[in-house]
Amino acid sequence: MDAALTCGHCGASVRGGRNRCGRCGSAETNAVASKAEGRPTHLPRLAAIGALGLAAVVGFTLYAASGSEPGEAVSSLATAPVAMAPTGSGRPQSSDVSGPASVVTAADASRYGAAAYNNGDLASAESHYTTAVATDPNDAAAHNNLGQVLVRTGRSKDAIPHFDKAIELSGDTWSYHFNRARAYAELKDWQQAIAGYTEAARLFPHDYATHFNLAKARQAVGDLPGAIEGYAKAIELAPGQSDFHLTYGQALELAGRQAEAAAAYKRFLEMQPDGPEADKVKARLSQLGDNAGAAPSTER
Repeated sequence: MDAALTCGHCGASVRGGRNRCGRCGSAETNAVASKAEGRPTHLPRLAAIGALGLAAVVGFTLYAASGSEPGEAVSSLATAPVAMAPTGSGRPQSSDVSGPASVVTAADASRYGAAAYNNGDLASAESHYTTAVATDPNDAAAHNNLGQVLVRTGRSKDAIPHFDKAIELSGDTWSYHFNRARAYAELKDWQQAIAGYTEAARLFPHDYATHFNLAKARQAVGDLPGAIEGYAKAIELAPGQSDFHLTYGQALELAGRQAEAAAAYKRFLEMQPDGPEADKVKARLSQLGDNAGAAPSTER
């Protein structure tokens, strides 16, 4: 069985032997060549997908959707995989770099950073990626990866200049715009987040996480029509994400579209009848009363 690869464009996990990424449609050639040459690949983007509480006040819970296909459960942020150094490359696969005689290239440092990140050692990952960008300031992937580590460790403001540099060097890479927008969202700079997610959606129009996060940012600035449109697009692209239906229903209800909200809540309950939010959603449906009974289907 062929080993799994990492798409060099979107960071999704790609089953070995396939010619194209199943998530973004990009040809795998670059990813395969990079692994064969022992060069580092991107860390998968850390997508922030938020679930809104039933209260009108917006509260976001962060998740990751690194390469997950529509219909799959969205995984925990801490489990996002990272490509390891290829077996037989002649380079260590651990994050331990020792010995005063060691000469570490930018590619080496990025590979050690990926190994450390994959082992949950964010401090070492940060150190190695800092070395990578210092050794080669024009390595866009290293800037992006360092930025992601900084976001993971609560330093989104420090991460933004690295995403800026990655975009300066490779402005048509969707994940760099997505990751910078996520950093701005962490800082609650919603206008910058909206601009970043909008550009990410232009570059990768079929990514459901991008549309969902753009909708969240729009809702945060009070643009309910724009948010509802974005949630609907995310559901169209990933109808199996139950939380999307719940968040969509909440936005519809805030907009006074109760019948449509009830339909979205019902769809959520069909998918999560015994989930942790099920009782709250059932109670809300009961409060909606007659409007819930008259709701049309939201299936697309």
